[in-house]
This record gives sequence, structure tokens and C-alpha cells, in this order.
Amino acid sequence: MSDIFSRQRGLVHQERVESLNVTFVDEESIPQALKHSMKQLADQLGVKNFPSKSEGSEFTLSWVHDSIDFEWKHDPSMILVSYGQGGVFLDGTPCEKPAHPIFEPSLATLSACLIWSEIFRRAKCYTPVDVPKVSVSVNVRVNEPSMKGSINHLDFQLEGINSHINIRSVNDGTGHKRVMMRLDDDTPLVQELLKKLQVYGGDENIHPKFPVMRFTLPEPKTNPSGHLTIVGAGGLGTWALHSIVNGLKNSNFSDLQLLVFDKDMEVERHNLNRQVIFSEADIGRPKIEAAKDWLNRNLPDAEISIAYELHDGLLQSPQNTVETDEEEGFALDELLFDTDESILQHYEVLNDDGIRLQLEHTDAILGCLDAMRPRVLADLIAARKNQPYVNGGITGLFAQYTEFSNTNLVEIYGPSVAHDQVVYSCQEDGEVPLSSLAITNAFVGSLQAISALQRLTGQNISSIGSVNWNARYNEVYCNLSQGIVSRKDGVQQLENALWDQEDTNAPPQSITKAEGME
Repeated sequence: MSDIFSRQRGLVHQERVESLNVTFVDEESIPQALKHSMKQLADQLGVKNFPSKSEGSEFTLSWVHDSIDFEWKHDPSMILVSYGQGGVFLDGTPCEKPAHPIFEPSLATLSACLIWSEIFRRAKCYTPVDVPKVSVSVNVRVNEPSMKGSINHLDFQLEGINSHINIRSVNDGTGHKRVMMRLDDDTPLVQELLKKLQVYGGDENIHPKFPVMRFTLPEPKTNPSGHLTIVGAGGLGTWALHSIVNGLKNSNFSDLQLLVFDKDMEVERHNLNRQVIFSEADIGRPKIEAAKDWLNRNLPDAEISIAYELHDGLLQSPQNTVETDEEEGFALDELLFDTDESILQHYEVLNDDGIRLQLEHTDAILGCLDAMRPRVLADLIAARKNQPYVNGGITGLFAQYTEFSNTNLVEIYGPSVAHDQVVYSCQEDGEVPLSSLAITNAFVGSLQAISALQRLTGQNISSIGSVNWNARYNEVYCNLSQGIVSRKDGVQQLENALWDQEDTNAPPQSITKAEGME
């Protein structure tokens, strides 16, 4: 459907979100980056009046300079924040050392995500349960025996409304059939009905939370330079790019190359409230085409390359190349055959040899994907180079970031993940429908950006090992990196799992849904 908020309506009461009134206290003291991030997310969430005037505001946001007493915690309208080299704090703790400017856009976005989530909680904006998909149908019960024939030969219509017909038996001994007429989501009547859907119940006892993320961001060792690979330009990928680019603008970078993958051939209207680098003008364009234009505008001195899909043929050596089913990925040449020639000529989409050449020289790989098998392929590329693999995933209001530095996806979750082709997506053609919110995408993308920026500035590993965030309860668990990069031992394990060779080292474990979703 055309409503840009359609994918978040399964997670929030949109009308409450739109009417929120939030203001700054002592606005001059609040960092410009934080004000920008709060406004960016407000626009994507659909908050109509931000920042609001002081009079009548439901919530006030204040920057913490010095230690304060904790009486303010009894005021549910007040939210205090600070961030810097030591982490992100919403518990009234001041952060004494500011982070290097290259990291500030990421830190500001992380803070804004936690702030908006806390506002949503206190204002009871979250729905009590995720609702990934809603549709409107008209059901007609038909007495098929009465016509002495088959109702499959009848034409059921709703005048002026497109619908999709499904006929099912009614198993009550009557011989009746049920004709279900599912109405197109773009129908104005359907859109009005869906907006009126409200889900109530669950735990209404909302207690304020004061989340904290403690970590250390040391000063960069060098000016940023090198090669980044971002696999996926959807919710996670665009937010990672957004924070990376804004951080690089605060630095003296040189010799910078970016390779961006995405096989989605169309930016859809409902993408615009989560996929931050796209605009109305991009609707209908391939995502990598729109992403390249945005990157060229914002990083004119960087070298930007684009590719469609990370597929098996890019990684398999001649001796272990095997035939794969069509649904397990398709050759790049196959895709190009069906693609508009003008895109290929104007945007110079890389062929397989060009992709391999860039992957040989990449300094960091970020996985921002909506299926597991390509994540394992990306993990293998990094493992072969003895580099960490930077993985992100969301589902509903749960967000997860992991930098695999001394383990891998197969070791943690078992070899079956290498054959998991299910697409968990907020796209119209995703196999498993997924509700999605800007704050969870922005949160994980910003963590991936911190990892990428640390790699570009001389660190061989990020300071942050993993983060799990449940936005519904605003509970965040941040684990520091162990500081060890040891990936080579996992290469054979990943290859065995991908290409069905015997693997005796990987214990089967269940995988969290967040690891397989964009």
C-alpha cells in the first residue's frame, strides 16, 4: 500500500506517534548532531510537530553536563541524555570525554533511537504485539450444490474494487464453499480501514527505563582510508551508509572506496520511512542506482561501485564449484540479461570479475541482508581474509548487532543456516512479512557504521563486540569486543556448510530471528 508508514503500523499506534509533543530544555546546550538525529527520526516515524513549543509538551529532553540528583527519575516527562567516548547514557550520567567527531553522528543516532523508544513506551505508542501483516477480505458463503455445478466457473466481484479470489471448502457437511475476496491494499477504502485497526491489551504498567551502553571509542590511529563493502542497501544498509558518510564528513579522508550490493530493483514508497538515503524521487528506481547517486553527492571524492547480488560463484574456487538450484542464487550475467541496458551503461554495475577484484582488497564487510545464506557467504569472504564480519539484523522491535571476530555464523547457529533461503523482508515480495521501524534500523546501522569507521582508521576490530536491544522494553545489552581476530580456523567450516561437504565441527543451535532479517 502507498502509505509510507504501512510497515510500522504493526508495531505502533500511528495516531499517537503523530500527535507526540517533545521539546528541548536549554536547546543551545544540546549537540547539533543529536538535534539533527532526533529530527531525522521524528520525520521518519511520522511525528508531526517536532520539536514542539515548550507549552503543553508531554516530554522534555535535556543534555547532561554534570552529575545530578536522581529526583528527576520520578518525573515521567523528563529524559536526560549524554554520549561520548565512554558510551551512551540515559541514566543521568555525564560523559566527560567527547568522542572523535568521526563517531559523533553514529553516537547521536544511537542516543536518538533510545530516546524515541523511551518516549514511545511512556506515551503507550507501542502495540502490545507485533502485527506483521494486515489485509482486508470479504467472505461469501456459497451453497455450491444449489447450482449443480462448480463455483469455480462463477465470477465474484466487488464493483470498482480489485480483489483476489480464493475458494475453500466449509467442512461442516453442508457442501458449502467459502469465497474469500482479498482487497488490494492500495484501495482507498482498505487504507482507511487499516488505519482504524487498534490492538489493545498486554502489560499497561509502563515504568520509565534509563538505558546505558558502556564502551570505549579510542581516538582514530590514522585518517580514514581504505575499502568498505556493504551488502544490502535496505533499512540497515542505508542507515549504516548514512552514519558512515556523516562521520567521514567530519574527518580528512583519502583514497576511500565503497562497494554496495543490493538486488532489489525498486525503491517502494513504504521504504521511505526507514531507508534513510532514499526520497520520493527514487521511487521505482533500483536501490543500488539510487544509493550510488546519493553517495556520489555526499562523498564526491570517494570511489563508489555497485553490484547486484553476492552469489556462490563469486566465492567458490574452480575445484569446488558446484551446480546450485535457481533459488539458491543466480549468476550475475543472468540478472543483467533482464536488466535495463541504460542502467548498466550509466551506472557501471560490476560484473563478477570486477566484484572479485574489489573483495580481494576490502577492509571491512558489513552484512545488512534479509536472508541467511548470503550472510554466510559474506562471513566466508571476511573469514578468508582473517577479518571480522559485521552482521546486523532486526525483527519487529528487537535489534541485534554482532561483529564475528573469533567465531562465525555456522559455528554459532549450526550448518543449516547456510541453506536458509527464506527472505524475511519488509518488501512487498518478501517471503515472510516483517514489521519494521526506523529506530531499530537506525540503531543497528549506526553500530555497523562505528565498526566500519574504526576499521578505516587503523583498528583491526571494533570496540563493541555485540549489542542486543529490545525496543519495546528499552532494554539494551552491550558486550565489549574481546580484542581478538582469529577467523582462519572457521574457513573450512563455512565452506563445508555452504557446499554440502561433511562438517563435524558445527554444533546445531537455534538461530534468533533477528539474525535473518532486515
